Amino acid sequence: MEVHEKLGELAALVSGARGVPLSSSVMVDREQLLALVGDVRRLLPAEVQQAGDVLAQRDEVLEAARLEAEKVLTEARVRAEELVDAQAVTRASRERADHIVATAREEAKRLRVDADAWVDRKLSDFEDELDRLKQQAARGRDRLKVRDAEPVAEPAPEAAAAAGEHSGATAASAATETTGGS
Repeated sequence: MEVHEKLGELAALVSGARGVPLSSSVMVDREQLLALVGDVRRLLPAEVQQAGDVLAQRDEVLEAARLEAEKVLTEARVRAEELVDAQAVTRASRERADHIVATAREEAKRLRVDADAWVDRKLSDFEDELDRLKQQAARGRDRLKVRDAEPVAEPAPEAAAAAGEHSGATAASAATETTGGS
């Protein structure tokens, strides 16, 4: 699974959690939450590896363009040497070779610019995804901090008096609900 899928599971866990009465807090299974956070942490290196793969692809494209340019240059030189017999032919061949070399250089430059633009787009997409994931994780952590910072609601005096009339088992079950069964 990818990082965003694990984060979706994390969001589903929090969204589907049972709410705490009279608050916006929810009770979440700690082990399940920590397992999902651990999964996200393990998956992030894979996402970073993908960025490295994009850079490697860029280098391969540049190398292919360089090899193609060398091939074109070699062919131009061979062709130029074949046309050396007469001065006019030699001059024409030099001009043609120069044109081929210039064209090859322009093509290599264009390929490099295109490859750089492609890699930049991929890295930008990856950066946007990482920013989105970071923001999502920060929001989740903020929700946990807010929930942990909220005081447990004390029962109203009338409810406390009524609770004193009930058996100890009822008070114990209420305490279990408030703490999430821990």
